[in-house]
Amino acid sequence: MDLSNLLAVAVPMAAAIAIFFWSLDRIRKERVDPADGLRTARATPRELVERLLRPAADNLSLRRSAEGKPTLTEDLARAGLSITPAEYLLIRIGAVALGALIGLFRFGISVGPIVIAAVGFVIPPLVVNYLQRRRQNMFNDQLTGMLQLLSNSLKTGYAIDRALETVATKSQPPVSTEFERVTTEVTLGTSVEDALSALLLRINSPDLEFIVTAILLHTRVGGNLAEVLDNISDTLRDRLQTKRDMSVLTAQSRASASIITGLPILLALGLYVFVPGYFAPMTSTFVGYVLLGIAGLLILIGNIFIRRMTALQS
Repeated sequence: MDLSNLLAVAVPMAAAIAIFFWSLDRIRKERVDPADGLRTARATPRELVERLLRPAADNLSLRRSAEGKPTLTEDLARAGLSITPAEYLLIRIGAVALGALIGLFRFGISVGPIVIAAVGFVIPPLVVNYLQRRRQNMFNDQLTGMLQLLSNSLKTGYAIDRALETVATKSQPPVSTEFERVTTEVTLGTSVEDALSALLLRINSPDLEFIVTAILLHTRVGGNLAEVLDNISDTLRDRLQTKRDMSVLTAQSRASASIITGLPILLALGLYVFVPGYFAPMTSTFVGYVLLGIAGLLILIGNIFIRRMTALQS
C-alpha cells in the first residue's frame, strides 16, 4: 500500500476516532451539576456506551417488534448473554471495523475490505443464533427431569410458587437459571402467570409453552396438576427418544453436509496459503471474485438443501 492509499485510509479513520471520543467527552461533561458546578460520579464505560447507542438499539427493537420479530433484548436473553442491546450494537460495529481494517491491510483499496467487513457484520447474529439453539436444546433436554421434580414437589403438598423454587434450587443450568429468575420475580410481587409468560419470551420452546399453559390452567380452574405434569413428562420423554433415534439415522447425511461445506473452503484456504501464485487470479481479478461468489453461493445452497432434508422437526 503506497503513501497516498495509506493517507486515504488513515485520515477518515482518525476523524471517526476523534468524533467518537469527542462524543464521549460531551457525555462526560453533561454529568457536571450546573447548579453548583460540582462533578458527580464519573460515568463508567458501560454508561457511556448506553448513552451513545441506546437510541439506535431502541429504534431497531421497535422495527423488529413491528415486523413481528423478537426484540434485541429478547434475542440476547434467549442466547443467555448478559449484555445490553447497546453493547451488542457496539460489538457488531467493532466486528465490522475490525474486518475492514484487516481487509485494508491485506488487500488494500479493493473489494476485499468490503467483503471482510460484511463477514464481520453477519458474524455476531450467527453467534447469537448458535447460542440460542444450543441453549434451547439444553433446556429441552432437561424438561423431563424438571417436570418430574415439579410434579414430586406438588405431590408433597407444596404450592406452585414453592414448587418452582424447588426446581430452581435442584436443577442444572439453564433450567435453574431461568426458574431462579421466575421465583425472584414472584418474590418481588409479580404474579406466577406474568413470571411464566416472561419465561416464554426468554425461552422459545413449544414444549415449555405447553407446560406453562397447563400450569396457568391449573392456577385458574384447579385440578390435579401433578398428574397432568406426569402425563406431559411421559409424552416429552417419548418424543425426545424418537428425536434421538432420528438423529442417529440421519447422522451420515448431516456429516455429508458438513463435509460438502467445509472441504471446498479448506481446499481454497490451503491453496491461498501454500500456493499463492496458483490461486492469485481468484483474489486479484474481477472474474476471480465473481467465481468465488458463485462457488460460495452454490455451497450454501447445497448445505441448505441437505440440512432441510435431514432436519428434525420438533
